[in-house]
This record gives sequence, structure tokens and C-alpha cells, in this order.
Amino acid sequence: MIYHVLNRANARRPFFDSATDFAAFEQVLSEAQQEYPVPLLAFCVMPNHWHLVLAPRKDGELSRFTGWLTLTHTQRWHAERGSRGKRTLVSGPI
Repeated sequence: MIYHVLNRANARRPFFDSATDFAAFEQVLSEAQQEYPVPLLAFCVMPNHWHLVLAPRKDGELSRFTGWLTLTHTQRWHAERGSRGKRTLVSGPI
């Protein structure tokens, strides 16, 4: 199956404020691919959210990949800003 995964910041506030923020997310996405090599078919990063199209090959792969990605990105984002909060993850088959 192919899945569309979407993640938004709280209250749809921007969490990508600069080219550095976008690059940091792409780095975390690359690290997630190394940690959990789920086929990434496409992605789109917007100022207040991102979209991924993934094709996991076995059970549990999607949740492990997206869990690691969102947790790692969120922790680094908040550490960089000295803030805290949470994001919402929505996914489903296409």
C-alpha cells in the first residue's frame, strides 16, 4: 500500500521560518530513511506542515518511520528555539 502522511504544527503556526529550517527537516528526513528505510515516493514541505508519500514494505514500518521522524524533528525544533509543544500526525492509505 501507499500512504500519504501529513504533519501540521499546532494552530497551523509556521515551523519552517527560514531556509535553515527546511534544510534541517530534510536532514532529519534523510536520517529517518537511514534508520528505517521506507521507500519515500514524494514529499512536500510547506511553512506550517509537510506531506510524505510512503510505500512501507512490511507491518509496523510506517509507524516506526513516522514516529522517529516526527519525534526527532520536534525535539530538535524545540531545542533550537528553547520551546515546547506537540504536533499532530495524520496518515491513511491512498
